[in-house]
Amino acid sequence: MRKRVACPLILAMLAPLGAAERAAYDSAGRLTALVQEGEEMEVRGQIIAVLPSGRRLPVQLHLERSPIRREWPATAWSGPVELPDGGRGKFEVKATDTKFDLRVTAESPMELGAIEYVIDLPRPRFVGGKILPAGVALAATRGADPEIWKGEAAKLRFEDAAANWSLGLEFDQSRGVSVVDRWERSGRSFQVRTRMHTGALTAGQSAAMAVTLTPGGAAKSTEVKLTVDPAKTRYKFDGFGANYCFGNDSPVANYTLDNLKIAWARFEMKAADWDRQRNDPGPRLKKDFEMMQRVQKMGVPYVISIWWLPERLYSDANEKPRSTHNRKIAPDQWDNFLELVGSYLLYAKNTYGVEPDLFSFNEANIGVYVLFNPEEHAVALKRIGAHFQKLGLKTKMLLGDATGPRGTHEYVLAAAADKEAMQYVGAVAFHTWGGATPEQYMAWGDVGEWLGLPLLAAEVGVDAFAHRNRMYDTYSYGLREAQMQQELILYARPRGTQFWEFTGDYGLARTKPDGTVEPTSRFWLMKHFTNLTPQKSDVLATSSDQKDVLVTAFRKGDDVVVHIVNMGAARAARIDGLAQGASKATVTTEEEPFKEAAAGTNLTLPARSVTSLSFKAQQTATQ
Repeated sequence: MRKRVACPLILAMLAPLGAAERAAYDSAGRLTALVQEGEEMEVRGQIIAVLPSGRRLPVQLHLERSPIRREWPATAWSGPVELPDGGRGKFEVKATDTKFDLRVTAESPMELGAIEYVIDLPRPRFVGGKILPAGVALAATRGADPEIWKGEAAKLRFEDAAANWSLGLEFDQSRGVSVVDRWERSGRSFQVRTRMHTGALTAGQSAAMAVTLTPGGAAKSTEVKLTVDPAKTRYKFDGFGANYCFGNDSPVANYTLDNLKIAWARFEMKAADWDRQRNDPGPRLKKDFEMMQRVQKMGVPYVISIWWLPERLYSDANEKPRSTHNRKIAPDQWDNFLELVGSYLLYAKNTYGVEPDLFSFNEANIGVYVLFNPEEHAVALKRIGAHFQKLGLKTKMLLGDATGPRGTHEYVLAAAADKEAMQYVGAVAFHTWGGATPEQYMAWGDVGEWLGLPLLAAEVGVDAFAHRNRMYDTYSYGLREAQMQQELILYARPRGTQFWEFTGDYGLARTKPDGTVEPTSRFWLMKHFTNLTPQKSDVLATSSDQKDVLVTAFRKGDDVVVHIVNMGAARAARIDGLAQGASKATVTTEEEPFKEAAAGTNLTLPARSVTSLSFKAQQTATQ
């Protein structure tokens, strides 16, 4: 998938690492969670326009013509509001810690029933509790009337059944509030609807409100039991790696190559640039060749993938915008396509001494940006693979390179059954955007095992739209990435991973105004995996008895490394299967990154943290 590269101006405006996050937001400025004692409380908040008909419309939506913008470094967003009848306006949201200042301003007359700020409380956490001071129960059974309570209030408090977890709401003035037991296709919640304004807005008129949310409660975590079996090898693992496809001219790209150890890499073949500049390659091409040369000298295997082709090669040449998906190679242009790609690889080999290990079209299963159906994918593998072999290139074909991880393994089955196609294939790959269930990840691992080929997670990323307003630039997002790395090891069983990206695009570091590079909290979380995991190691059998604590382990010779990702509150942990004592422990929390800590098989896991333990073989004991 193509992700937008962050512009240097935005990078320069970013704030340095600061205090611990109390809330999480999406790219539209909608509240997605509050953090209390290390636990994420899935409290959601957004502005809603209520039409005179009663229809309810979300206001904070990305519109293609005028997207929502964030004002860095503040947690402040603004964007357009468009009603079905043509009424137009603008919304503004500014968050300070857990206080929210909200405003909707009409730019033309807006026919409305109301403007509301809506907060959804997680039903499982609060069911059986009550609304205070009204004392109204949050019942497990939804009544005939979904409205639980309605009235005027300046303050409200919601408590769970044990009077432990709570959420306080304090408004800038007494407001009309209703609480609804919401049950829709999108899910269930206790929904708090607070009136910002009632009735229509005239041009220039604003509806405004401020609300402060105060989460409360104490986490009641029990000791987590983790097991590692040093004698049970599950599969071979080359290590964690990265994409260097876009933004290679960013200082971040060199910074990550200097400071993070990569086991696999992936580059973009800029085929359109090469078509225009093959006699005199421009800066972007030269930078890519130089980066590939550096990676190859490090002994790192890598993939090269095509996103865009020269217009002349498409079946609908010069008819559609560059960003159009699902375009096809014109049948009468295949020879020209093969010549173009072959000449690129021969130039790279003869001029820079580089040869990619694998070649693919990026996400051809969904046409980003060239589409092959499963049968066409098999044909392409044969035609391209045979051409590379004829030219004497070592580059093999990458089967799949598909997005996302959920059920997409079926895309490669036609090619997998084609013996002629498979003779040119060197590995199989998928992308992880959006995540998957353990079973969906395992299906990809099963394909790799069936074919006897290395499986690559060739684009490891959580949210394909996090480039909007740099919403990936938070510790919470980094923890989700760490969780995904663990899930891939536990279920997908890849030979290697390629994170999206180690450049300025989805950057793990920021370029400051003076040109120096500053690592973000996500950089330190990633460093646990890239720098502490022994490359070309054995993945060991592990288990955890709590779903929000994930453990993986790797062994190479006498070295055993254990990674523990704690997604929730602080808790004690016991590791069975390893003898007492560890040679080293490294812990990253939001406040203290990559810090040496007390080691051992009995330890405390800080809230929302990654802990890595290094053992020697003589310190391990099989069960």
